[in-house]
Amino acid sequence: MAPTSISEPAGFSELSKSDQIRYLQDLWDRIAEKPGEIPVPESQIRLAEDRLAVYRRKPDQARPAYEVIDRLEKMNR
Repeated sequence: MAPTSISEPAGFSELSKSDQIRYLQDLWDRIAEKPGEIPVPESQIRLAEDRLAVYRRKPDQARPAYEVIDRLEKMNR
């Protein structure tokens, strides 16, 4: 997917960073209300299918997401 340049909404840059993030989260929530309309690149679908196949072959090697996130956070300290 090629990056696009979009206009900033009026007043966005005057918002605090917290309010900008809140704005983006609210915007994403509106988009995500209809997940069937969100395009997913074929490459991401194949990657998800491949990872699911690996999990099904070796479910005992899977780790909960929070463990992986914790490990990554420790690596970046």
